[in-house]
Amino acid sequence: MLNQLFSIAVLTSAILAANTTFAAKETVAITHDGKLVSMTEKQFVMSVKQGKLAAKEMTHTLANDAKVMLDGKPSKLADLKAGMKIRVSTLKDDVKSATMIEAIDKNKLFANTHDGKVVSITSDKLVMTDTSGKEHSHTVSAETTMCCDGVECQISDLKAGMQIRVTTHKGETGAAVRIEALDKDLEFASI
Repeated sequence: MLNQLFSIAVLTSAILAANTTFAAKETVAITHDGKLVSMTEKQFVMSVKQGKLAAKEMTHTLANDAKVMLDGKPSKLADLKAGMKIRVSTLKDDVKSATMIEAIDKNKLFANTHDGKVVSITSDKLVMTDTSGKEHSHTVSAETTMCCDGVECQISDLKAGMQIRVTTHKGETGAAVRIEALDKDLEFASI
């Protein structure tokens, strides 16, 4: 009887651990930069350039709770036009379902993102150079999500010289909300 209770407790712990791990992996967002090709009420097609390779088209379905931003302001999919630069966020485990679309019409850059290279990193501070070579820093917290080459990673996985894209809240450009790093990939998907 004691062995059966112990076996049930071990099995229950294993199931809870597996569910927790699955839930954590599912929340990792993947972003794709490209141009809007076409759209319907709930689906859209984007063109994504893959480094030096020819652009490929990707089709996404807009998630029910998806956010659509145009030039940093809340918007609707119907407000976007073919040819606009877009950044699409999906879940790692469901790359066909878009959880966020950021579009640019009048702005030159996507709001609240900073591309560059890692200079140094500690448990709570990232120092980077932007694409023009200017050095600046961001605070890093337990809430900051991180991925390396599209896979969830830890702050200790980041190294000096890595290409990164840092996302911050509007108005709080010093606090990193998300850090995407490249180690084996050559570059972020470009337009």
